[in-house]
Amino acid sequence: MSQETELKLCIPPSQIPALSRILTTAIPPEAGTIEPAGTTQLKNTYFDTADLRLNQARIALRIRERNGQFIQTLKTQGESVNGLTRRGEWEWHLTNAELDGTVLVPVWPAQLGDISIADLQPLFSTDFNRRHWQLVWHAPYARVEVALDQGEIRAGVNTTPISELELELLEGSETALMAIADWLQQLVPLTPGDQSKAERGFALLAQ
Repeated sequence: MSQETELKLCIPPSQIPALSRILTTAIPPEAGTIEPAGTTQLKNTYFDTADLRLNQARIALRIRERNGQFIQTLKTQGESVNGLTRRGEWEWHLTNAELDGTVLVPVWPAQLGDISIADLQPLFSTDFNRRHWQLVWHAPYARVEVALDQGEIRAGVNTTPISELELELLEGSETALMAIADWLQQLVPLTPGDQSKAERGFALLAQ
């Protein structure tokens, strides 16, 4: 298991070109260094029981398709304050888009012990392009993955847009995430996003 610490910020779609330029050209050398890491299309399918037992326990289970590879991820209940989120996370590489229940057994939450793999079904999906950068921030020191996501969440015939920036802490001080966000918010309109894509998907499903 790893612990994921990230800061999520929402951005108006009209401001994405400006933010992209800032991340590419405008990091002050005294503040840090940044290198582009590419663009990836990510397709995610989220699973739950028909009565949403996982969501009620604040658990997210998904399969992500990235560059022809499939990754199954389980995320446990976390806390989110002003966009800063901490939560447990497990990942397994799969050979196809079918859930693998065997790897879930050792880490499956006790309160969901009566649920079998047959009870889980795909409920909604996310489909978005991710531009990402590797950022080294100097003071306080941190190594951060910067991800700019644009796409949509789909539940049946309902959709809602994705337009957000994620700062994921890879190494160093989490206070650097706030320092980076403060600097960016002086240049483009950004607001904290306390809802994960999964939480937004369940809200869309409820409609």
